[in-house]
Amino acid sequence: MLSKRSLQQNDLLQTSINADSPHLVDVISYPKFDNNEYFERLNEIRSLGVRYVVWGGRSVLGKIAIAGKGCVSLVLRAKFQDQSICALKIRRLDANRCSMEREAELHKIANSAGVGPKIFGNSKNIIIMEFIDGLSVIDWIKRDENVSDSRIVLKIVFEILEQCYLLDRAHLDHGQLSYLDYHVIVSGSYEATIVDFESSSTQRRTSNVTCAAQSLLLNGFISKRIDDILSLQNKKERLIYALKLYKSCQTRTNFDKILDLILE
Repeated sequence: MLSKRSLQQNDLLQTSINADSPHLVDVISYPKFDNNEYFERLNEIRSLGVRYVVWGGRSVLGKIAIAGKGCVSLVLRAKFQDQSICALKIRRLDANRCSMEREAELHKIANSAGVGPKIFGNSKNIIIMEFIDGLSVIDWIKRDENVSDSRIVLKIVFEILEQCYLLDRAHLDHGQLSYLDYHVIVSGSYEATIVDFESSSTQRRTSNVTCAAQSLLLNGFISKRIDDILSLQNKKERLIYALKLYKSCQTRTNFDKILDLILE
């Protein structure tokens, strides 16, 4: 049997989805083991076609490294039978909701607008989706050696804002983009992807562009770095005005005025 220490040190090790596979108990029924929940979730995972969990990632659960850990769910790297990679999102037993079904519905709306990791399947406690390999935008801007390249930074900023515009047009408010540090993943090929639709709503007035622009261009650590790289310091008042104009009337013309001002 593999030790937790060895699993933490080697993110290529995998475990098959079987009741007696090592360490599945620690993640599938988290944070407290429940026998009925454990076997129900195992069946859900298998029914969705997932056959293996691949250990490793930037979050730590006890001594096990996993892809992500939030208040509602855990995210694991996983594989289908054909060895293709996916992300396995599992509802925590102490989550403030009784299922993942509403999140999956909202995520599918984002997908229909061309935003977010593609969903492959879902059940009561599980969402299976495309695995986006990369860094959170806050970690990317802190660590990437090319973050001083204005062309790359501009590409990332525009991709995030474009995806936000598509969400606005789809009448889906993400709900967490004013603090987007861990809600955008930047891949090694410098593709940005908005993730985590668990707080999204079709009932609120959409504010994806304006919220993300606050974090990217106006306030906080990310905006300070981007300001320096793209020389936005003298455009703040005009950016605020352009964002207010877009907020009052979310047209493509008003959105393009924001992009044009960044490029200017």
